[in-house]
Amino acid sequence: MILLLVRQTFKNKEERDAYYAALTASGIPSASRAEHGNLMYDYFFSADRENEIILIEKWESSDALSFHQNTPHFKAIPTLKEGYSIESTIERFEI
Repeated sequence: MILLLVRQTFKNKEERDAYYAALTASGIPSASRAEHGNLMYDYFFSADRENEIILIEKWESSDALSFHQNTPHFKAIPTLKEGYSIESTIERFEI
């Protein structure tokens, strides 16, 4: 199993909220959850940092994650991020 912890930091809470609204409206989270091999794809708002979103992804295998990374909805993420000041870090764990 592959676990990804994606931490996204924005310049403020308003930008975070606008990005999250655009992201959910795009259908990317629901399309990702519907993929074969996806076990979890959930966003969380930090309790301590109001300008942060945390995404936790769980995938059955490296193959499932590779498939996800080649889908049209995944490839649409960079365009969606344009106009936002986002700093992202990704931690990958193989369980």
